[in-house]
Amino acid sequence: MAIYAVHCSAGDGEPATALERAEFLKLGFCSAAFVFGPIWLLALRLWRPLALWIAAAALVGFAVAGGVLGANAAFWLYALSALYLGLEGRALQGAALARGGRPLADLVCAPDFSTAELGFLARAPARPAPRSAPPAAFGPPPSASPDVLGLFPEADR
Repeated sequence: MAIYAVHCSAGDGEPATALERAEFLKLGFCSAAFVFGPIWLLALRLWRPLALWIAAAALVGFAVAGGVLGANAAFWLYALSALYLGLEGRALQGAALARGGRPLADLVCAPDFSTAELGFLARAPARPAPRSAPPAAFGPPPSASPDVLGLFPEADR
């Protein structure tokens, strides 16, 4: 079983269109990000992580050229960056989707992509909740009496 993160746009448009444009990310280790690293970041247009990766690679390159780091250390730093991208690549992709106006809508556990789609669509609400609705209050309603302190019915005397 795999876990899929579903990102949907929360716009004012038609709910069916928002569900059609839902993006499913299979959570877990991303072997493409591990193997191809910066090319994977470029292909998915993840500009912030790509800029950070390029800056770190340039810094390591200057450190090797200046004799501060050896080639062996540079190799291990690249291996660590590849491992990081493999482990956190989907989280970087999900964060970019959330910044782009498609926040996390649901998590679906399914054996494959098509089953995850069906599971998400079966649970999707027919009408989205209005965005201006205030959150539901928890606990008892506030008392009108000024003598009440917190949850106690009478003030301390």
